[in-house]
Amino acid sequence: MNYEKKIENVLETALTYDLTDYYALLKALRKKLPFLVGTRRIAAALLREFIGDISKLDVSLDWLGDKSTSGKVVFEDVKDGKARLFINIGKNHNISPGDLIREIVKRSGIDGKLIGKIDIHSTYSFFEVPEQYAELVLLSLDKTKIKRVPIVVEPAKKRKKK
Repeated sequence: MNYEKKIENVLETALTYDLTDYYALLKALRKKLPFLVGTRRIAAALLREFIGDISKLDVSLDWLGDKSTSGKVVFEDVKDGKARLFINIGKNHNISPGDLIREIVKRSGIDGKLIGKIDIHSTYSFFEVPEQYAELVLLSLDKTKIKRVPIVVEPAKKRKKK
């Protein structure tokens, strides 16, 4: 497998898989190293082990293309730095705010305390996350199921003025 494909696989894994077990492993690895060695160094070591010597690789990653700007998601409903997201699951699916928070944390890795207001309606819900994590949450919940329901998460439309 070439460098480019391996790097694309790393990015895809970071966006789509539940990495909770790996966070625990990373925490355990960090405890085995001297105080000043952090997760950044461990991540670099793992990349070196997985990809190999990249001394001749163009590390600007221009060859990868910029997926973040080509398919840039626009969040219309942003207030106080929090983006509002729509999800197609609600009270009729026996979903609680806790269930929703657990799924978001499990799949995206963001801290549950960052999740803002949650509005649960009969067949859909809205929730808020910091704008800088909104796209990550959107992508990490893509093509998943909560309580056996295939999930669709989208940026919420701008709220109408009352």
